[in-house]
Amino acid sequence: AGLINAKPQEIVFTSGGTESVNHAIKGVAMATYDKGKHIVTSNIEHQSVSKSLRMLMRMGYRVTSVSVDKYGFIDPREVEKAIADDTVLVSIMHANNEIGTLEPIAEIGKITRKRGIIFHTDAIASVGVVPFDVDAMGVDLVSMAANQFYGPSGVGALYIRPKTRILPLIEGGMQENGQRAGTENMIGIVGMGKAAELAKNEMPQRIKHLGKLRQAW
Repeated sequence: AGLINAKPQEIVFTSGGTESVNHAIKGVAMATYDKGKHIVTSNIEHQSVSKSLRMLMRMGYRVTSVSVDKYGFIDPREVEKAIADDTVLVSIMHANNEIGTLEPIAEIGKITRKRGIIFHTDAIASVGVVPFDVDAMGVDLVSMAANQFYGPSGVGALYIRPKTRILPLIEGGMQENGQRAGTENMIGIVGMGKAAELAKNEMPQRIKHLGKLRQAW
């Protein structure tokens, strides 16, 4: 929570980034089916996003995929144009996992807030690597994975802003405040917490070091 400027009760632990993404997209779709069946995304999303949306399309949902420029950059104005009266979710990644482009999430967040639409970002490739603030970004859901910032594999998390309409993807017991059933991977969660603490403390030095390496290359 401290890594992304959130509150502990807003974090739901998962089995990894893929589950976090699936929970966000399918959970919102299930919770808002009475409001609309349109979702906006981009054409450079990770397969966990694109395949989740493909499944929803088979169930009658419409998906509008916004294109990017030659640098993989998404124009927020194109996202705004794609929003319709029945749009229930916008899902745009923060950092592209292949080319590293950082998308204008804060600008898109202003649009979704104005329109009252739930905004999810796949920040798996960026949280713990570059600064991320859920309030500054204006996001409602953030997918994260421990292994991306030197934590253990097999554990991830989903940030859920209070009052966000979302249903559990895995049901059963009342673990994780009723949002994710099943006995928690306690060892993995502790490892993720320690990795997050180190990532936050060491981030300024790491960014400076990586910047020098990039310039030298």
